Parts: sequence; C-alpha cells; structure tokens
Amino acid sequence: PTTGDLAGQVAYKFHKNGSVGVGASYKLGLGTGFNDISFTSQGAGIRSFIDWKLKGTFFLNGGYEQNFQPNYSTAAQGIGQSWTPSGLIGLSKKYKINSKMKGNMMVLFDFLYNQHIPRTDPIKVRMGYNF
Repeated sequence: PTTGDLAGQVAYKFHKNGSVGVGASYKLGLGTGFNDISFTSQGAGIRSFIDWKLKGTFFLNGGYEQNFQPNYSTAAQGIGQSWTPSGLIGLSKKYKINSKMKGNMMVLFDFLYNQHIPRTDPIKVRMGYNF
C-alpha cells in the first residue's frame, strides 16, 4: 500500500551552521490506488538527525532511524522484519513558501538498505513543511 509519514521533530542549534535533533513519525496507509483509498495504520518510527549548512539554502543531512512496520514480520514465507534500521546521508534544499510557512526537500542515501527484509530502495526523497 501507499503510505505517508507524519513526523514531528525538535532540534538544538549548536552552531550558527549546524543543528542536531530527534523525532518520531507515524506511518499512515493511504490504500492501493485512487479506486481503493482507505486510511490504515502501517507503523511508526523514531529518528535522530544532524543538519549542517553548506551554502545559502543547501544543507548536508545525516541521520539514523528505526521504522516499525508490523505487517512485514508476518509476510509470506515468514520473511520480514518489524523494526528496520536506516543510516541516512544526503543533501537538502530549504525554501520559503510564504511568510509563515517554509519547506524543504531532501535526497538521502540509506547505507543500511541491503540489511532490510524485504529489500528497500537505497535512495529516499523527502519533502517537508515547517510552520
């Protein structure tokens, strides 16, 4: 099924160019297509991250997260793992949407992707909004 992550994060700015933080996420299932939209609980996650400003609105990002997906542990033939670790590193671009809302887009590489059962893609693309 298609999922969307709803996450909350808090950060501590330890340097004018850097911040570190933690967060939690909820995986909301959205169904299998436009003809079958249904909202279901697909899991949760915890994460940690570090951001370092490179130049202008571009940032270097790194992080570690654990995602809980209970349906994977009961997959066919008994394969799957309910807690999936991810080690992420990549780049992000932050931008202003309006006077009260900002956005960001990240492209991350998961260097623990080959340990995932079932196997996942190594590239993660994330979009977010800050209020």
